[in-house]
Amino acid sequence: MYTTNPIWMSDARYDMINKRIRASYPNACILYIDEVINEEIQRGYNRQKEEILKRNGSVNELQLFHGTKEEIIPLIAYNGFDPTKNVRGAYGYGVYFAKNASYSSGYMTAKASNQPTYMFLADVLIGKCITGGNQNNAGKMYDNNVDNVGAPSIYTTVYHDGAYPRYIIAFHKEAR
Repeated sequence: MYTTNPIWMSDARYDMINKRIRASYPNACILYIDEVINEEIQRGYNRQKEEILKRNGSVNELQLFHGTKEEIIPLIAYNGFDPTKNVRGAYGYGVYFAKNASYSSGYMTAKASNQPTYMFLADVLIGKCITGGNQNNAGKMYDNNVDNVGAPSIYTTVYHDGAYPRYIIAFHKEAR
């Protein structure tokens, strides 16, 4: 079970999220931001964090963007991100996340141009990384595939509990 709480414009988190979005997607028209509360997903995320920490001796957490369709939002908010849903990708198996909102905005789709589009800002566990496409190593020797090990902007996680869908952000994509 999950619930959502609105993040009001007077909340400092709204300002932080807005600033992150506008850094790469300056013309974004944010309609609203909701925080996802799902204790079961949070527990799984915390367990996965401990496993990566035990295996590697360290783990990082980043807040990264993930564009999606409206009908997928309840599935992700209820069950978490499912890496088995990605059957192909430039950087290998797993769920894709981006540092820049502009990249994820390309994956926000609506049935009509006047309908809202959506993106998650997710907490993502980052362990040992390898340049993408090496599907045999992801989840064994490495925790994440990336676009560039030296300066990654795209990350994948192969773990079902490797990310927590922290915020849902609704946009009017066609706003000018």
